[in-house]
Amino acid sequence: MLIVLESVGSVFDTKKGIIYPQLENGSYDKEFSISIDEEEVASDWWDSLSEEDFNVVKYGVSLGKQNEYVK
Repeated sequence: MLIVLESVGSVFDTKKGIIYPQLENGSYDKEFSISIDEEEVASDWWDSLSEEDFNVVKYGVSLGKQNEYVK
């Protein structure tokens, strides 16, 4: 599932644990992915993340991990 993280201008893929930059037209840059799981995300991105969006990322990552084991 793709979820827009308004506070940081990103789109989060909950299944893959990857974020993408959101473009001005609302789409996202599929060529520029950053893994949440591999800790590739800059600290200022985390600092800018709203509490609501943080909960989405936190829930999405844990949900994605659960789905890996359900296969």
